[in-house]
Amino acid sequence: MRQLVLASFVITTFASLAHPQCRPSPTVRNAIEAANKAFVASFNSGSAAAVAAMYTSDAQLLPPNSPMIGNHQGIQSFWQNLITAGIKVVRLETKVVEACGDTAYEVGGYEFTIPTAVGGTVTDHGKYVVIWKKQGRRWKLAQDIWNTNAPAGG
Repeated sequence: MRQLVLASFVITTFASLAHPQCRPSPTVRNAIEAANKAFVASFNSGSAAAVAAMYTSDAQLLPPNSPMIGNHQGIQSFWQNLITAGIKVVRLETKVVEACGDTAYEVGGYEFTIPTAVGGTVTDHGKYVVIWKKQGRRWKLAQDIWNTNAPAGG
């Protein structure tokens, strides 16, 4: 029994060393919040190329009511279509960031304005989850998924 307890302790210790625990990190949170500000500025200025450059080369975009997009050109085209449609990102609000080495996850909320057919706008509120990867000194979006808070069909 004593050997079993010792073996269990050794395995648990080495497993925790091999896989770092995710923890809140003010430094990573600040970097991600700065990246979000750059995302909003690039999007609202109409630069889909700058937005797409914020993603890793193997990123996956998981937009609502659409198939997954898994290539850089597809991600740029997706954002360009929204920009062309007149959508503006009003706000990205980070709620949680936890870092796990060179990977981090973020949970937050968004607010978009969407033009209507009669010349006005509608505001959409929702939430998102992003998996970030550190590449060099920059944090880039690796997986990006979001959805609206609006009820279905409304």
